[in-house]
Amino acid sequence: MRRSVMLAFGILRLMREYALCGGRLKLSGIKYYLGKNAQLWVQAGGSCHLGKKTWLSDNSYFSANGSIRLGYNNFFNANCRVIAMDRIDIGDNNLFGPNVVIVDHDHNFSDPDRLICEQGFTSKPIRIGSDIWVGANVTICAGVSICDRVVIGANSVVTRSITEPGVYAGLPAKPIKSTGNCI
Repeated sequence: MRRSVMLAFGILRLMREYALCGGRLKLSGIKYYLGKNAQLWVQAGGSCHLGKKTWLSDNSYFSANGSIRLGYNNFFNANCRVIAMDRIDIGDNNLFGPNVVIVDHDHNFSDPDRLICEQGFTSKPIRIGSDIWVGANVTICAGVSICDRVVIGANSVVTRSITEPGVYAGLPAKPIKSTGNCI
C-alpha cells in the first residue's frame, strides 16, 4: 500500500513537471517516478526525453538548455544532477548512485581581468552507454563517452572517454579491472 501511494505521488509530480515544460519534455509510456523535490528544468530551445522506466529519486535535478535523452530503465539515486548545455545521451539499464553529477560544459576562466561568470563556457556532448553502474559522488565531465558494461567506483571523476568495459575508479578515473570488449 505504501509503495503504491509513493508511486502515485511520484507520477503526479512528473505530470506537473510535464505540464510546466510546455511540450519540451518527452515521455515514452507511463512507467516513471519523480521523487520529492526532484526537478526537470527544460529551457526554451532545450529538450528532455525520458525513456520508459525512468526513476528520478528525491532532490534529483535535470536541466536542459540543450538536449537530454535517456533510454529505457534508468535509475538515478538521490541528489543526482544532469545539466546539458549541448547534449547528454544515456543508454539503457543504468544505475546512478547518490550525488552523481553529469555536466557537459566547463566555464571559461582564461582572462584574469574579467569575472569568471562573464567569460562564458565551452560545451561538449556526453554519451553514456548501457548496462553501467555509476557509484556515489561520481562526476562525469564534458566531452566524455562511456562504452557499455562499465562500473565506475564511488568518488571518481571521469575526465576522459572510457572505451573498454571494466571497472574504473580514481581521480581521474583509471581502469581497475578489465572485462572484455565493448558490446
